[in-house]
Amino acid sequence: MESHTLKILKEYLSCEEEKLKVGYNTLSYEEKDEFRLKYDNDAKYYYEKLGVSKEHALLADTIISFWTPYKRLLEIEAGWIAYKTPNSLKVLIQQIETYRKKVHTESIRKVNAKIENFSRVCYTKGNYMLLPSRQMNTKRYYILEDRIDATLYECFEKGRLSCFFRDDDELREWIKSQNLISIFKDNIIEKDNIMWFVENRKNISKMTDTEIYKYLENAVRFIEKRNG
Repeated sequence: MESHTLKILKEYLSCEEEKLKVGYNTLSYEEKDEFRLKYDNDAKYYYEKLGVSKEHALLADTIISFWTPYKRLLEIEAGWIAYKTPNSLKVLIQQIETYRKKVHTESIRKVNAKIENFSRVCYTKGNYMLLPSRQMNTKRYYILEDRIDATLYECFEKGRLSCFFRDDDELREWIKSQNLISIFKDNIIEKDNIMWFVENRKNISKMTDTEIYKYLENAVRFIEKRNG
């Protein structure tokens, strides 16, 4: 049976090939929005499964991303540099599926096996949320590489993402509406009550493999709780 990790990589490849086919970089903003509603799992979930408006579905974001920690683990544990491009993804998939012994194959497969639990739940409803602004999607990746614990920390007053909320009361209402309360100790929504997935504030690209696995372990618990 094909692993969830491999399925995700094949979905990425299909999406990237379609981008080349339609000349994604030349599309209008409206055409890019339509593309996203068709190919991005988070936006598709809200638009196709929940039936929300296009405008609201385009506020969707994956809470804990797959690619950033996976790419980092491949670098650390397999010595493999991966990019989200058709050629790079094809070679990576070939490494995973080959029957021949190659230098990196077994190391890549070991990484895949270790993150399979996360891959299984990554693109499920428990890992989606609606942001207050589409600009927050880009900014939280650029600043924090999508760490959800760090994201919430920076949303409070004077934080680097606080600009997306009028005040902490509005932030608290958004946290409740998106069912993110379980990240806070005793469900008390305060900055100092955040239960960090890893006890540091590193971006994922700076973490060790041990730190990433700990982060993903807590991510799985969080997603499964929201799925329940």
